[in-house]
Amino acid sequence: MGVEVEVELKRFLCCLILPSFAVALPVQAAEAPGRLEVLGLSLLLPGLGHRALGHSTRTQILMTVEGGLWTAFGGFRLQGGIRKDRYADMAEIFAGVPNAHGRADEYYRRIGSYRSSEEYNDEIRREARARCGDDLQARADYFERHKVPDDEVWNWTSSAAWERYRHKRSASLLSYKRSRNMIGLALANRLLAAVDGLRLVHKRGKQMGVSFFLYADPTEPREPPRFCVSVPLP
Repeated sequence: MGVEVEVELKRFLCCLILPSFAVALPVQAAEAPGRLEVLGLSLLLPGLGHRALGHSTRTQILMTVEGGLWTAFGGFRLQGGIRKDRYADMAEIFAGVPNAHGRADEYYRRIGSYRSSEEYNDEIRREARARCGDDLQARADYFERHKVPDDEVWNWTSSAAWERYRHKRSASLLSYKRSRNMIGLALANRLLAAVDGLRLVHKRGKQMGVSFFLYADPTEPREPPRFCVSVPLP
């Protein structure tokens, strides 16, 4: 009984020479990145998993996309902030809002929905009547709780200024929304990188999987073919 070992492209083919079959022997070699490693690297930064697998083109594409997404995120956030400063300036100049910068978003929404704070207070009075009916004290209490405070009153000087304010605020909100979309796309880029990386690992595993074949030694024509098992390195 003899043992024959073949080395081919970092794989060992070990055949135990018998008249009808051979058994492969395990041999240690350099480790390739596994599924968990590729998954973790791809989720950390798209392209890292592909780099570990040796796919440079995919690495460059995924990292370029990732860089572009975060650049766009920063750009949209900056744009949203600039547009917010502009509509806050308009509220201060054309609606008489004191210290218009740094207010809550609900306040900016409110002055874009009502021409003046008095118009908003009229809406509160109607709500008080609808909720409290003929109970005058309850209506008065409701109004006091929900009316516009004295330091938040406003009154737009013209319909044109009011409309420009709403347009600028909508543009600012759109910029912030787009910045959030970039976060979603960055997550999608990570999922795409992870799925593609796992696919490559699976493909590599199939290429390096166990296979069976008959081997006839040309130097020994009288010897019967050997049944061989090809085993990948761990």
